[in-house]
Amino acid sequence: MTDDSTSVKHMARKISNHDEGEQNEMIMKYLEEVKKKILLNVSHYAESDSSMRSETSEDMHEAQQYEEESPVDALKKAEDFLTKLKNKV
Repeated sequence: MTDDSTSVKHMARKISNHDEGEQNEMIMKYLEEVKKKILLNVSHYAESDSSMRSETSEDMHEAQQYEEESPVDALKKAEDFLTKLKNKV
C-alpha cells in the first residue's frame, strides 16, 4: 500500500506542474496504466488460485452437508425454542 500511495503522490506532484488540459490527459494515461496493472494482477491471481479455489470450494461443499427440513419440523423446532426461552423468563 505504501508503494501505491507514494506512486500516487508522485504522480499528483508531477501532474500539478501542467495546465488543466495536460493534467486531464496525464490523469487518463495514468489511470489506464493502473487499470492494465490491476487486470494483469487479477488474471495472474485467478490463474494461480483457480485450482486451490476449486479444491477449497469442493471441500467446503462436502463438509457442509445440509439436510433440508420440512417446514413443519422447522416450525416445531422454533416453537420449542421459544417455549424454552419463555419458561426461563
